[in-house]
Amino acid sequence: MKTLIHAIMSILLITLLFGATTAVCAEPINDAAALSGLKSAKAIFLVNSTDPRKVAYVLRLVGKTAASMRRQGVKIHVVVVVVGRTVAFLTKDRRGISYQDQRPVAEIQKTVRNLRKAGIRTEACGVALHGSDIDPTAVIPSVHVVGNGFISAIAYQQKGYSLIPVY
Repeated sequence: MKTLIHAIMSILLITLLFGATTAVCAEPINDAAALSGLKSAKAIFLVNSTDPRKVAYVLRLVGKTAASMRRQGVKIHVVVVVVGRTVAFLTKDRRGISYQDQRPVAEIQKTVRNLRKAGIRTEACGVALHGSDIDPTAVIPSVHVVGNGFISAIAYQQKGYSLIPVY
C-alpha cells in the first residue's frame, strides 16, 4: 500500500512540475512591456575595456540589440564611443596587440564594419589615441575619430541618447 501511495504521489509531483514548466515556457519572450508605446530610441555605448574578448562580445550584442528593437517596431539610433586604451583594438596594423589577442581584435574590427553597415556609428576618442601614441590615420576606415570621446558622450546624452557604459 505504501508503495502504491508513493508511486501516485510521484506521478502527481512530476505532472505538476511538468505542467508548471510548460506554463512558464508557453509565455512568449519579448520586450513588449519595456517597449510599449515607444516609437524610437537613442543609445550611446561608452566602451572602455582592455579585454578584447569582452569588447568583441559587447559589440556583437550592440548589433543584436539594435536589430531586436527594429524587429519589435522601434526605430533605433545607436552610437558606440571607444575611449581609453580600447582604441588600440581599432588600428589597421594592430600594433602592440599580443598574439593571443589577435583573433578577438579581428572580430572587433569585423563587427565594427558590420555595425556601420547596419547604420551604427563607431567613434574613437582622439585624446585616447594621442595618449596611446596612435596616429588617427592608423584607425580602421569604419571608425570616426573624434576630438574627445567624453565630449561625444556628453553631447549625445544632451540630444536624448541613453548612456550605456561598458567597462
